Amino acid sequence: MRFSYKYKILSYFLLVLTAASLLFTLIVLNRESSMKVEGMVLGMKPYADIIYRSIEGSSSAAEIKEAVEKNNHLLPQNIRVTVLDHDAWVLYDNLTHKDSITDNHLDRPELEEASQKGKGVSLRYSSTLGGRYLYYAVKYPDYFVRTALEYDSYVYPALKSDKTWQIYILLVLFLSAIVLVYITRKINKPFAALKEFIDKVKHGEENYDTVRFPKDEMGELGEQIISTFVQLENTKKYKQQLTHNVAHELKTPVTGIRGYLETLLQQENIEQSQARFFLERAYAQTLRLSAIVNDMSILNKIEEAADKFDYEQINIHDCLKEIESDLLFRMEERGVKFFSEVSRDLVLEGNYMLIYSLFKNLIDNSIDHGGSGIEIHIKEMGVSGNEILFSYYDTGKGVSENHIHRIFERFYRVEKGRSRKSGGSGLGLSIVRNSVLLHRGRISVKNRPEGGLQFDFTLALKLE
Repeated sequence: MRFSYKYKILSYFLLVLTAASLLFTLIVLNRESSMKVEGMVLGMKPYADIIYRSIEGSSSAAEIKEAVEKNNHLLPQNIRVTVLDHDAWVLYDNLTHKDSITDNHLDRPELEEASQKGKGVSLRYSSTLGGRYLYYAVKYPDYFVRTALEYDSYVYPALKSDKTWQIYILLVLFLSAIVLVYITRKINKPFAALKEFIDKVKHGEENYDTVRFPKDEMGELGEQIISTFVQLENTKKYKQQLTHNVAHELKTPVTGIRGYLETLLQQENIEQSQARFFLERAYAQTLRLSAIVNDMSILNKIEEAADKFDYEQINIHDCLKEIESDLLFRMEERGVKFFSEVSRDLVLEGNYMLIYSLFKNLIDNSIDHGGSGIEIHIKEMGVSGNEILFSYYDTGKGVSENHIHRIFERFYRVEKGRSRKSGGSGLGLSIVRNSVLLHRGRISVKNRPEGGLQFDFTLALKLE
């Protein structure tokens, strides 16, 4: 039969409690016994003096016997009286005929102590009477007078009749058992919650809100376990989705390149203009393939090796001028006007390649999807503490509210085939968001009432 963890803990605690109770009982019994022994000794002390005064001056064993028995009415009924001479030979014993006692008693502990200190006490087994006796001996000028009481018949009934300590022990046991049950239940709560969580995992459930942990260190540990598990599961799903998306995105340019090249290889008499068209299309697909691989590399480095980037002082005005120069042909081709309202001396700490990619991808997105004849504006909105606030917007057609909250996702398509038509990788805005986060910033997006998309984001002036 297999016991649950809760009952195992309870069993261990009960064993410890039982052992502690037994120890406590032994201590109480020993203490009570010591107190009873002291009481017995105090009770026997006067009788030794009474006996000695009655036998003082006696010259024979017969006179001693007669003197003691004459005072029997002064002695307890169950007390043993022994009179010994100065050398510890028995002269009289009220419970045993003296002639049956043939050995010398000087080696008895109580007599040995009395011969040295005048008085002696000993609790020992009497072979003569066959029981445990408490002996009290006193050394007088002519005799040793020893009195004794049977220990078991005197102490145990007294202990048995004293119910106080027994009640205390039972009360302690009862209260301890209640406390143990409470502690066991409390200790078992995090384990029960973990078991519930594991059962949910086994059955494929994904809602762990019903799993409740206690508000203590074990509870915090359990919540961290669930949080870590959920994070790992989300990462696993994210990587599976990412792998699927990457394979899907790479499939298009690879298939296109393969198709164009196969056409060129199979048609030997193809016209030069047609061949050039196929080569240009294959080249365009290689550029798209290269863009996807490059953007994936940037994103992976941001997320997995952010500490590998080099940081420097970047003049944002100069960076935007460089981007404007690089995209001038495309902007003129689409009739796009670019306006930058960033001060010439604005400098922040960061990675130049990522800052360049951040602004360039925003502009690329507007050029590719905003429409012809639009305007692009970048404004420096001010500094707050260690943050610089930027506002970027275009006057294009914007994005449906159903899609706007997902535009930072990798490969997300607002319109089917949108990035493929424009030649983009579908990762531009993901790079924007991750670049902002890497530079200790925040970013949000919204549709402008006047039309177009607006991105508001912050970047840290210093990466502390």
